[in-house]
Amino acid sequence: MAEESPKPATAPIYTTEGIGNEFRQAEILSNIIQPIWNQTTQELEIRTHPFAIILTQDCDLLWDYEQRSKGDEGTLDSILLYMCELADNVRATIGGRDIWRRIIQNNNERYHLLEAVPAHMDLRAEGLGALIIDFKSFFTLAPEDLYAQCRTQTAHRRSRLEMPYREHLQCRAAFYFQRVTLPTPHQYVASTPAPNPA
Repeated sequence: MAEESPKPATAPIYTTEGIGNEFRQAEILSNIIQPIWNQTTQELEIRTHPFAIILTQDCDLLWDYEQRSKGDEGTLDSILLYMCELADNVRATIGGRDIWRRIIQNNNERYHLLEAVPAHMDLRAEGLGALIIDFKSFFTLAPEDLYAQCRTQTAHRRSRLEMPYREHLQCRAAFYFQRVTLPTPHQYVASTPAPNPA
């Protein structure tokens, strides 16, 4: 009986290593509170995000953390976070199976699917369902605010994307921002065949 060919090794998608000190790019957090000043009502509103992922560069996050650890002023005014929603919830709002298929294959430029996080790759040991990132939905928080939320366990640090999945997300987010709207798109007009000589 012929032996079966060995299956190719699967690269890990998530990790919890390196989470604990400075925030890391592509780190997933849960229960983040975003204060929003309403200019019309002159009141502070509170929005809670069930999940979000950090896309600020690792080097910037590290330098900011090192400065704050020394008691100096941080080097970042804000941290960039993209909202994440459970894929099952997003699916109910998407019309058409073709659109949804493109989204979950990461072939739709606006959305990015994150595979479910297993419990052993979640710092809370609960696991996370598959998440969808909408590149139109992002916000920022001051580093001291986000650190305070995690320190008091208001928000929770959960997991982080490994390479190359981290870079893949970063590139797709950057591509979405670099889109250029053309006043008139290029059009192809088929050439008219030359008449046969008489």
